[in-house]
Amino acid sequence: MNHHTTALCALLLLAACSPNDNTTPAPKLFKEQRDVLDEAKAVGGVVQQQSEEQRKAAEKQAE
Repeated sequence: MNHHTTALCALLLLAACSPNDNTTPAPKLFKEQRDVLDEAKAVGGVVQQQSEEQRKAAEKQAE
């Protein structure tokens, strides 16, 4: 009887873990917020590059 219980548990576990073909794709939560965050990161990189260029230009003028 114990082997039957173990086999049943194993089958239930496999059935629960199997991919379901009838699933709908996950909703794209917070897509707008992620897009805005990505844009802000890009702007941050541009600002950092410009400040580095300004620093180099200031050092060059100080020479």
